[in-house]
Amino acid sequence: MTSIKSKSAIIILVARTNIIYKTLSLFYKNWNNNFQYPIYIHTFGDLISSELKEKINKEIDSTIEFIEIFPKIPSYIAEKELYYNRTYHEYVKKAFSKKRIGFLHMCNFLANLSNYGGEGCISKKLEDFDNLMFFDDDIYYKKEIKFDLFESLNNYSLVTGFTSKMKKNKTNLACIENLWEFYKNYIISNNITPKDKQLANAVINDDENILHQLNYSAGCMEIYNMKVFKEDNWYKFINEVNKYGGFYKFRWNPNYLTNLFLRTYYVEPIKYLNLLEDQIIDTKFPGSEEFVYFNHKDYYSSKVYRLLVNLKNKLLNFYK
Repeated sequence: MTSIKSKSAIIILVARTNIIYKTLSLFYKNWNNNFQYPIYIHTFGDLISSELKEKINKEIDSTIEFIEIFPKIPSYIAEKELYYNRTYHEYVKKAFSKKRIGFLHMCNFLANLSNYGGEGCISKKLEDFDNLMFFDDDIYYKKEIKFDLFESLNNYSLVTGFTSKMKKNKTNLACIENLWEFYKNYIISNNITPKDKQLANAVINDDENILHQLNYSAGCMEIYNMKVFKEDNWYKFINEVNKYGGFYKFRWNPNYLTNLFLRTYYVEPIKYLNLLEDQIIDTKFPGSEEFVYFNHKDYYSSKVYRLLVNLKNKLLNFYK
């Protein structure tokens, strides 16, 4: 019998190189020192210096692998259709410039989680693992986790660090443009009855508000049963999402798509841990910036920028 440990691995897509050493240090201290799961760090291009890689391998774990991938905008999506050009949304106009194209690449990376070796996707080295954990590079592991997170996956398709709802506000509405129409039409055209009764009724009644009523997985800390995401139903669904351009045109959140898919084909497929509520983790490591800009390595490595970030955080803490 194959152990869960030999078939499980961890993936981190790193952009915030200034804090990844601290993130990993606490992750190992509070969990992975006890379980020793392999970690595969991915970056969009050459982001992590050889000195930092050496420091991580020497002081944290010599087996951590660093993999560079090179995302591209799909050729069938015109420049004018990309999300950062949709300035009719206040959110885009104020907070989503062209420099944030990396966020759209990230959405594509996380959603196409079983497109091993695909352009801008996870390495083929991960293809033989049955279970994969993804977490953001700025997750703050504050307290010890004493149980094996991967064992929580038994009988579930997905385990998440915590749950959240999508509030109905301008920002969220700007990030789900056409999502309901896509999902509803996919369900109807493929003659599918969602296993989730709420979703099934919403399709019958064309009730878009269901998107704001569901509990969603956190997105920033997920464990996937990859057997589910290697099935034909998933490949058919995600291929249609990609053809529609949901991530690059509309900035669809990848965990909304995976959650909708799982609720469509499975009964109670998601296990919700309470790591945020129990103050075991936090979604932001102290000192992590809110946005990371694609292909701006020198900008983030500059001493001036780092000083400004530190000053901002000190001011925020002072005025709390």
